[in-house]
Order: sequence, then structure tokens, then C-alpha cells
Amino acid sequence: MKTKLIAQILFSMLVAASCYAVVDGLAGSWSGESICTIRDSPCHDEQVIYHISEPDSAGKLNIQADKVVNGQPEEMGTLNCIYDKPASQITCQMGNGKWEFTVTGNTMKGTLKLPDGRLFRNVSVKKDGQ
Repeated sequence: MKTKLIAQILFSMLVAASCYAVVDGLAGSWSGESICTIRDSPCHDEQVIYHISEPDSAGKLNIQADKVVNGQPEEMGTLNCIYDKPASQITCQMGNGKWEFTVTGNTMKGTLKLPDGRLFRNVSVKKDGQ
């Protein structure tokens, strides 16, 4: 009886833990979509791939961003970012806006806001291979 109870508890803990899986580090490729929020602009909805470096001891990391065109990745550039591990947030300042991402398990959601605060893009990506 006692063994059966322990097995049930361990199984329940395993199921609960799998619901809150933590990504094994940020480094790697993340794929998904980047959707424009200002329709009367030169912005286009895109399928994206972000190649993220592991943060250093100060939380600095790079995101090399590709968009997928005709099934092939096309490099858009590299963002220099800061990772706030306790908050699970990545912030990247740019001259024409600010990227902010929140990491939850193997998914990352983010935004690009213009200097005037208007929301320009919504991003939703998932870590590849997860």
C-alpha cells in the first residue's frame, strides 16, 4: 500500500514537472512568427528564426535574426540584448525601437515598440527541437 502511494506521488510530480518544463539554456535556434501591428506601414508579417547566444555572466547575449523567404533563411541582423534571468526577460535596445521578450519554458513571446511607445510587432517563437 505504501509503495503504491509513493509511486502515485512520484508520477504526479513527474506530470506536474513536465507541464512547466524549463528550457535547457537560451542558446540555440528559436522559430516562429513576427506579426505587424501597424498595417499602414512598410512592415510585413514574417516567419522568423532567432539564433540566440548563451548569456554571459552580466546577462549580455546576441540574437541573430533571420526571416524566411521562399523557404530559405535571410539574415536581418544581430541584436545586442540583456537577459534578466529572475524575470525571464530579454531586452534589446535599437535606434528605432525596443525589443522585449519573455521566456516561458520552450516558448518566447515578445514585442517591438517604436520610440514613441507604439506597438510595431508581436513575436511568438518556440525553441527548435523542444
